[in-house]
Order: sequence, then C-alpha cells, then structure tokens
Amino acid sequence: MFDEMISWGELIVLVLFVLGSALMCYLILAVANLLRILKNVNQIIEKNKDNINQSVEKLPEITDNAAKITSMVKDNLDGLGKVVGDVGKISETVKKGAETIQNDIILKAKSLLEIIDAIKKMYEKRKKKSSKKSGTVYKYKYKPGVERPDEVEVETPTETDEDDIAPDDYIIVESEVSDEPENDEPVTEEED
Repeated sequence: MFDEMISWGELIVLVLFVLGSALMCYLILAVANLLRILKNVNQIIEKNKDNINQSVEKLPEITDNAAKITSMVKDNLDGLGKVVGDVGKISETVKKGAETIQNDIILKAKSLLEIIDAIKKMYEKRKKKSSKKSGTVYKYKYKPGVERPDEVEVETPTETDEDDIAPDDYIIVESEVSDEPENDEPVTEEED
C-alpha cells in the first residue's frame, strides 16, 4: 500500500484538501461566534426597543438642534472675534489712559508737591531767621515821680546788621555772656 508513488499533483490536492478542511473548521467557529454576537445584539435591541424607537423618532429634532447649535456657535465665534477686537481696543485705551495719568497728572502733581515743599522750606528758613533776630528789646527802669526812665538797656540781635534807633540821650548797652551767674540789675553807662 505504501509502495505506490505519489505524484506531485496528488500531493498538491492532498495539501489543498487539508488546508480547505482547516479553513472550513475556522469558518464554522467564526460563524458560531458571529451568531452568538448577533444573538447578544438582538437581546440588547429587544431590551432597549422603546428607547431606540424614541431616539429614532426624535432624530430629526436632534439634527435640527445640532444644526442650530452649530450655527449659534459659528455666530458666537464671529461675535467673539469682534469682542476680542474690542478688548484689544479697550486695552489700548486703558494703556493710553494710564500713560496720560502717569505723564500728565502724576508729573504735574509731583511738580506741585515740589513747589509746596520749596515754599515750606522757604517758610521754615524765614521762621528760623525771624526766631534768630528777635528785634530790639528796650528795658526801662523808672523811679517814682520821674517822667523819664532812670536806666535804659537796649539789646540788639548780634546776627543782623540793622541799626536800632534809640533816643539821643540814651546809651546802648551791649549784653555780655559770662560764666558767672547774672545779677538781677543790668549794667548801664550814663552819659556826663
């Protein structure tokens, strides 16, 4: 039985038969799986039949709403482009306003504050000068029953060059600062 020779044609037919048989088995398994999947899909469809019918009935309304939504989004995007442009203009206006405030108002206010500061310093200088030059001080000592004072002491500020005018018959006495305690009576010189 095994002594016979097999030709190439018979060998090819045998290989094709084996491959065809394997392919048929595979197809049978695939169809069985496909039937199982279709059965599950059919069960799902049966369970959700009412929901599917409602969705199919509302499908035209859903497509209309989707069309409206897309047109609204398109309009809003166009409006958004305008808003972005307006925001750019507003930001430029705000920037110009801030520059105006900085350049005009703040600089002018700063200048005004500098002027006020200069006036304040000038006032303080004058106040210091006026406190230093207290003016001429006359001290009179009268005796009872005499019309003219017995002694006159005139103090003038040492820092000013102003001449104080005293009556002709009075003597100007310069006050001296010493380490000794001062007496209550001023020192005077009388004219002969």
